[in-house]
Amino acid sequence: MELSPRQRRSLDAICDTFAPGSNGTPSATGMGVPAVVWEAVAMNPREAERKQVAQLLSLWDTHLLTALGGGGLSRFSELSPQRRERVLLNWCDSRMPQRRSAFQALRKAALLFYYMVPGPNGDRSPVWDAIGYAGPLGKNPEAAPKALRPLDVDGDTTLECDVCVVGSGAGGGTAAGVLAAAGLDVVVLESGGYYDDEDFDGGELEGYGRMYMYGGGAATHDQSVGLLAGSCLGGGTTVNYTTSFRTPDDVREEWASHGVPAFASEEYGASLDAVCDRLGVNQEHNAPSAREQVLQRGLAELGWHADFMPRNVRGCEQGEKCGYCNYGCRFGAKQSTVKTWLADAHTAGTRILVNTRAEKVVVEGGAARGVEAHTADGHRVTVRARAVVAACGAIHTPAFLRRSGLENQNIGKHLRLHPATVIWGVFDEEVRPWEGTMQAIYSDQHRYMDGGYGVKYETAAIHPSLLVVFSPWRGSREHFRMMEALPNSVPIGVLLRDRDAGEVRVDRAGHPIVRYKLSDYDMGHVRRGVEGAAQIHEAAGAQHIFSSHSRDVAYRPGNGRREQFIRDADACGWNAGHCTYGSFHIMGSARMGGSPETSACNPRGETWEVRDLYVCDASAFPTASGVNPMISIESIAHMNATGIADTLR
Repeated sequence: MELSPRQRRSLDAICDTFAPGSNGTPSATGMGVPAVVWEAVAMNPREAERKQVAQLLSLWDTHLLTALGGGGLSRFSELSPQRRERVLLNWCDSRMPQRRSAFQALRKAALLFYYMVPGPNGDRSPVWDAIGYAGPLGKNPEAAPKALRPLDVDGDTTLECDVCVVGSGAGGGTAAGVLAAAGLDVVVLESGGYYDDEDFDGGELEGYGRMYMYGGGAATHDQSVGLLAGSCLGGGTTVNYTTSFRTPDDVREEWASHGVPAFASEEYGASLDAVCDRLGVNQEHNAPSAREQVLQRGLAELGWHADFMPRNVRGCEQGEKCGYCNYGCRFGAKQSTVKTWLADAHTAGTRILVNTRAEKVVVEGGAARGVEAHTADGHRVTVRARAVVAACGAIHTPAFLRRSGLENQNIGKHLRLHPATVIWGVFDEEVRPWEGTMQAIYSDQHRYMDGGYGVKYETAAIHPSLLVVFSPWRGSREHFRMMEALPNSVPIGVLLRDRDAGEVRVDRAGHPIVRYKLSDYDMGHVRRGVEGAAQIHEAAGAQHIFSSHSRDVAYRPGNGRREQFIRDADACGWNAGHCTYGSFHIMGSARMGGSPETSACNPRGETWEVRDLYVCDASAFPTASGVNPMISIESIAHMNATGIADTLR
């Protein structure tokens, strides 16, 4: 879909208002940002949402819409930069959630690409120089070549196998490895591409565009929570931060109480052991970066809980080149499913298809007997199988089940997101937060505020994109100064274990729509976590502390100022468009349980409605895991796949 002249004028003016450039730094249009934004809009599979964006751009530069935004009777593009900023802030602070949602979508798109796109001809961006960011590392000349050989599909194809696994991430990859090791013939379908060590260069633009769902632009229906999920061979295990917590004992007991006694048994414990062993989980690769040392210092000063992260790495570099592996590990140290379970399955003869999207399950006589899919080139793929494993992730698995005709009321319900917000500290010392171990230190000081519910404190390697997403925009100059402080900034993430749930709905075309709203109960825990993160920053010596609210909720430590900081946060609000949240852990939308009245799958992971159709990903979680979920996903997949193998043999 091409932009009309009016739409292009609107998009150019919006992008240049967010990022006008200064002191020799190019503007957004000077960096070619509007064209990249429009390319990103085209990646959204939902036609209705693409049309909404186009319609907004058609109306944006009219006298009427400018007047409604407080800009008078001129067109938006004709206003001075200061008046354009006031119009955008009018949308930001609107009482109407739809207008706040539109502002957040425009803000993220314009600013993300402004700080992500390289310079002309792929050269280094002058914007990176202006904010002191090192930029991508480039490809590793000593990287190992790709070890897997996906099946080439150059026409309509029919395959036969014992089990068709849909998805190749923590769930699908593990299931494939277990099933293949049991001697079964397995076919894996992955909607994304295959990228490995030799492809990774640490660049944000290509990293998000190639390896994340919707190019990293997915969000809940109201933009209240950004949704980051892997969409490539290996799924989230290829792009995650290597954090490898076992399922906590109290969570295992809670899950067992939902009608799945295996979670509290040796059976699940054996799967946890097997997964941690295969992934090489250890606490020996935890050299704290400068960013982690700040967190460690603050926790020690407060006397709060602190511990080292368990990580699934072998020979991890841990130095200045390590903080880029959310765009793929250039050294092959991360033990993703590509390096472990899928490698095992491939060696055992498993056929892997990439860039192949599964449409629906073939159901015959009440049982799963295959999958219908198509490749990115439009070739139809039919897989005939004795069983099907759904492991598309907790957003796409329920949509896949619905497209296949399943009607259980729990499909899509009980969605948990571990919504996270960030409190930023700016320090006198340079910390270069994009460098060093991805995650080395965490705190469970407030993990158990109410029974098993509360927040974890974590930090992570930060590149410009995450500062853009989790920072306010109150004007271009103020925001650019915030970005200039990136080398001295440290994020502390407040990771909520959410008790209350959202849902995944499906539109007429079969695409998922995520709806989620923080409950008052969960919001109270976030609020306490925000205050706790500010305390850590204070104790560590931060000179300036600010939140991820849409307004300027910030302070310089001193007597009583933190109390005012929390009052300012309350005044801004905690709902959609008021405080920015992101989800890196999406789970629970097709959960296992003891009855079809309360769950989508039985205690073996098999759907209640269709025999031989199993769920082996985070969708199966009865409630939120409370910890980074990769090990829990793989352990559920290991346990369920072991049961599938026993049944089929």
